[in-house]
Amino acid sequence: MFISVFSSLLGVILGIVLSHYYTAQRKRKDELIEFRLKAYTDFINAASRLTIARRNGLIADEVSELAILNDAKLRICICADAFVVKLLVAFWDEGGTLEQESEILAFTRFCLGIRTSLGNLEKLDFDISQTLFKLQPSTYSYKLERKNTNN
Repeated sequence: MFISVFSSLLGVILGIVLSHYYTAQRKRKDELIEFRLKAYTDFINAASRLTIARRNGLIADEVSELAILNDAKLRICICADAFVVKLLVAFWDEGGTLEQESEILAFTRFCLGIRTSLGNLEKLDFDISQTLFKLQPSTYSYKLERKNTNN
């Protein structure tokens, strides 16, 4: 009788300990994913703002945007998977301005790496560079805009 009570008690205690351990592990993993996603989002937002500014002829960097970009870059280096950090370094080594084709391709690989690190394992069988870097949708018309402003 004592053995059955002891084994039941031991089973309950072991269940509680394991449940707590796995819950803590899951919480840590969820927090890391949230931290990564915030870093990725901040980096991409800042890079997009700087790219649009440069393409519109504004070459003076906004200190606040550069600060956000570099802060996000540091967070990515700290918390991202090694292959994502490697892709970020490759993009940065190319120049990091998104002005040349090599930089655009490196940034595209970086974005695809982010997709993979977030669990999107499906390979894209099309070129997403055009979608990433075309500033206006394909139906946007400068001629139509000029026509409307001249009337």
